[in-house]
Amino acid sequence: MKFLELADLDAINNALSFDADDCRIHGKCEIYTTKSTGSDKKLYKAIETRCQEDMLAFSSSKSPELAFSLTQQSPFGPLDQSSSRRTFMYIVATLNASHPDHDFSNLQPTDFYKEPSLSRVLDSVNATINGMGRGRISVNKLWETLDRHINLSECNVYSYTPDSDSDPYGDEALIWSMSYFFFNKNMKRMLYFSLHGLGKEGTYRNQYANEDESVLTPVPEDGEPSDFDDDWVANMDE
Repeated sequence: MKFLELADLDAINNALSFDADDCRIHGKCEIYTTKSTGSDKKLYKAIETRCQEDMLAFSSSKSPELAFSLTQQSPFGPLDQSSSRRTFMYIVATLNASHPDHDFSNLQPTDFYKEPSLSRVLDSVNATINGMGRGRISVNKLWETLDRHINLSECNVYSYTPDSDSDPYGDEALIWSMSYFFFNKNMKRMLYFSLHGLGKEGTYRNQYANEDESVLTPVPEDGEPSDFDDDWVANMDE
């Protein structure tokens, strides 16, 4: 996966990392192309080999359980189809690229969930940001910026909620987390968006502390956080 250096995403990352009342919020917003690197090719080969071995075991054992695991409608589609496995590989490769100190190669497709509605995902993120940020961030500007880069209405969205032992922020007094992957197959792009609530006693430091926040327009402190345009969201799900 090739990371895209986009200045307005730096500003989003900066605005998404702040101190709330009872925790520190760390947001991550990154876009990658599906162009394979050397490490990606090694990962893809390992996953393909694992899947081929599973299918070979199924053909030998006729195990109903294994047959179900290979042909079920996984979050990415039937696992005996290369396109389904490829989407899974892209997400694992994105995690590895975004968190180089962690290895996600052993994740399974069942560790993810395909979100049925884009608007539900946006509403969930908006509620979290508005509740924690208290008007610090304009969610309208957030999604409009991301939409320019990946065309959200064309994306399939997948969520990932690891336990604290598997989460890359698990050693930083992790309280809660949400992670989403927006995959636009036509554009060959993957958006990785995550929010983590960390205990204030943790060691995390905001790497974007000196970046410009001008891309996101904060809501005035004496005003209410603006709701995302309901019609705009509804049209995305059509």
